[in-house]
Amino acid sequence: MSTKAHLLALSTTIFLLFIVFRLSPFCVYKIDYDGGYVLCVSVFKKFPPISSRDTVAPLDSYKSFKDRKYNLPPAIDEKEDAVNLSGKNFSDVLAKNQHVMVAFYAPWCFWSKKLAPEYEAAATELKGKAVLAKVNAINEIELAKRWGIQGYPTIYFFVNGVHVDTYYHNRKKDAFVNYIKTKMAGDLYTVMTTENAEHLLTAQSTIALGFLNSLKGLEGEVLAAASKLHPDVLFFQTTRADVAKMFLIDPEIKRPALVLLEKESKQLSHFDGPFTDARIYDFISLNKIPPMITYTRETAALISDSRLQELWLFATVHDSETKSIFQEAAKAFKGKLLFVYFQMDLLQTDRRQISDYFGITGHAPRVIAVNDFFNGEKYVLNGELTLSNIKSFALDFLEDKLRSQQSDTTLLKNKKGY
Repeated sequence: MSTKAHLLALSTTIFLLFIVFRLSPFCVYKIDYDGGYVLCVSVFKKFPPISSRDTVAPLDSYKSFKDRKYNLPPAIDEKEDAVNLSGKNFSDVLAKNQHVMVAFYAPWCFWSKKLAPEYEAAATELKGKAVLAKVNAINEIELAKRWGIQGYPTIYFFVNGVHVDTYYHNRKKDAFVNYIKTKMAGDLYTVMTTENAEHLLTAQSTIALGFLNSLKGLEGEVLAAASKLHPDVLFFQTTRADVAKMFLIDPEIKRPALVLLEKESKQLSHFDGPFTDARIYDFISLNKIPPMITYTRETAALISDSRLQELWLFATVHDSETKSIFQEAAKAFKGKLLFVYFQMDLLQTDRRQISDYFGITGHAPRVIAVNDFFNGEKYVLNGELTLSNIKSFALDFLEDKLRSQQSDTTLLKNKKGY
């Protein structure tokens, strides 16, 4: 067929379509469901309902549809225990709650509506222990797009803000409850793509990654057992060399290998002992603590339970430069000494007790080394609190040289009664 013939056929088709649409005024239809609607356009004056339960309302134009306001019930009741998430509060809810399940749903979706009562019942049973939340993916288009939602409902499970699993199991209340309780007890997750690995590297959680020969077998069982001993650490396994490389594991290294990424410092620690749950437990215990930890009521137990010798900085909120120097020095002793920052100008009773225990008077910043918080000897660093002085003091303390350096340090007598 010649070019002229093609153009003639195309122009004729366009003309006929114009006549059809010009002589047959189109109608806009809104098909209502229980909790949703579909907008349809038709050149016919009548458009049959999809079922006897659904209603079809012809509208004069799209503008008339747009100008009307419809209060449609959501697929999941807004007043119940499952938390409603949007782009505004999504990150905040995940950041403030350790275990969060999120259901992305569509109000018109049959399976979303079938999920609703079971999901809500699970949310009620787990209230105060874990958060079950939901996102109306039709309203929150950008949020759904960000998380790659392509079907409804899609259910994700988050731990400390990290997407660790997608829920594909039974959608009954008991199944949700049992699944979440199992995850709360500690679990081993799998990462097999560099995209997911990238998310882990930027997550605000402490991550342990095992580079294994196989995802099934003894190596995975050992790592899973270790995960239950450290529920505050997220454990992952992989067999992919490209994923291991992102965590600075040599792809040619003898497997199994293990690294720990501490959330605050973003420092990687490499495990080099026998691959047993007991040795992994010790490794995680030493390295999951940041180089410098700030004393609070929440971190007090972590400090007291530490097996490491401690270096304390007592300073006020105005001594930010000294705090920065102390924090920098701490990086050289990660896993060897525990550096603790104590803000003196807070007035809680427990803080006054600790200040009295260490014999702290006045507001001048001081660095004190202690072998054992309750019974050990305590040494005070005399002189200017520079980076080199703090590092030298810490190294001498670690090598047990402070007893012979009374000119540079002061030995404090241990006080009882704390």
